[in-house]
Amino acid sequence: MIIDRAIEIMSSTNNISVLYAGKPVWIESLDKDKRTAVVSVVGTSQTEEVPVASLTDTGSEM
Repeated sequence: MIIDRAIEIMSSTNNISVLYAGKPVWIESLDKDKRTAVVSVVGTSQTEEVPVASLTDTGSEM
């Protein structure tokens, strides 16, 4: 995923499905300079900082 799409997803009023390593995640925050995102795995309290490029936009709403 590119950083601009991640920003769009975070700004959207819709719940857009995003995957990281095959798991559904929420984008909690973005660092545009480092091109990273803090994500939380849906259904858990696990958070992780990951490269935005490693996120997959499924194109569907949750």
